[in-house]
Amino acid sequence: MDRKKKKQAAVKSAANIEHQRKVLKERFLDRIKKLITLVGGEDLLGKYSPIYFDKLYECRYPVLKAKAAPGTDIAKARIVQFNKLLLQFMDGVELTLPNGNKIPIAWYLSEGMTLSDSMSELEINGDPSRKEMKKHFAFGSHESKFHHDLQEILIDLVTETCIFLSDYNDHIYRADLSMTPYFAPFNPLNDIIIYTFKPKKETIDTSKGMRAAIRLGWVSPDFQWEHFNVKPSQLGFMTAGLDIPLELYISTHTFDRLQKRINITPGIMHQILLLTFLQREIAHRWNGNESHVDFLVSGQKVGYLVVKLHGSKLMIHTFLFLTNNDTFEGEKLGRLLSIVKEDKKYLEIDTLPTFNAYHIEKNEQLSKLFKDAGCGSLLKLGHLQEFTANQVADKDPESILHYLADAPYLNRG
Repeated sequence: MDRKKKKQAAVKSAANIEHQRKVLKERFLDRIKKLITLVGGEDLLGKYSPIYFDKLYECRYPVLKAKAAPGTDIAKARIVQFNKLLLQFMDGVELTLPNGNKIPIAWYLSEGMTLSDSMSELEINGDPSRKEMKKHFAFGSHESKFHHDLQEILIDLVTETCIFLSDYNDHIYRADLSMTPYFAPFNPLNDIIIYTFKPKKETIDTSKGMRAAIRLGWVSPDFQWEHFNVKPSQLGFMTAGLDIPLELYISTHTFDRLQKRINITPGIMHQILLLTFLQREIAHRWNGNESHVDFLVSGQKVGYLVVKLHGSKLMIHTFLFLTNNDTFEGEKLGRLLSIVKEDKKYLEIDTLPTFNAYHIEKNEQLSKLFKDAGCGSLLKLGHLQEFTANQVADKDPESILHYLADAPYLNRG
């Protein structure tokens, strides 16, 4: 590129940067003015000078964003994904002002906090207008209920983002908000620091040989890996000695089965798995020498985690979908229809994504069938299709009835 073209490119680049700065400032000032109006109306807005707005823009908080913690190897693409996902979760979330008006949380996290903190530092000096300005924004003080509610909402949004991106088989993510201005007053930085933890895979000796597994645990509030133990009696096991909590391991096969048979966002499934075993009373069904622990999604049973006792260790060996053979409901379904495992596989009613694709809840005859088999909970999970990792095309429920035309259950008088 010759000197003239380089100069033209530089001028164009500078012009683009200047245009972006202008757009950002206009957006900032527009939101600030709208926020002031929402808080105190046009009269309050009239008390602010153009000079104040210019100074406010110069000392504004930057946009909230995530960055990898020092020493971590989190890919840049993952951080970008985190920021995009967090913005998606924020979309539609609003904060309620004392007068009942609402503002998008995304506005308040930058423009709103800048204005609120500025007002908290405003010196009145006997000026009635300044006194009124300061009074209107007292609700946003760092000790107020409004601010504490903001902190809780933000923690929930960031935690949800971490869960969505986490995977027991890969990495668990945790976020530190402590140095953002919402938790560290007046801190000019606005960075969420992201940490990553890789669960340790171990080899556990079982009655069927060695199995790869991960011990049940999660990242604690102080960013340390914390393990959780479970009493055998909580799962129905009878022990000769003291009923002390034992280490619980999750086989990697279980994660594979969860992914195949439920197939929603891994982080959601794995968080549910963890919380299942942290309950004081763990819902389960005893089945010979193993415990079938209820696995619920959106409050509805979708299957069982199969737990066995191996000496002083508990192991989750697999996950069974509710219609699968070896579950109480799956066996009853088989008896009602005189079908076997291969039939269920052929009909594709052995995993949640393919089951949901039939929209069985809209077919009266099939709905009654699955309710009679004890699988009625599956009919309430159609909304999970949007969380399915791999989308499945809709299926015709009549094809099930056609295949089962000779089934005794469907031919009762």
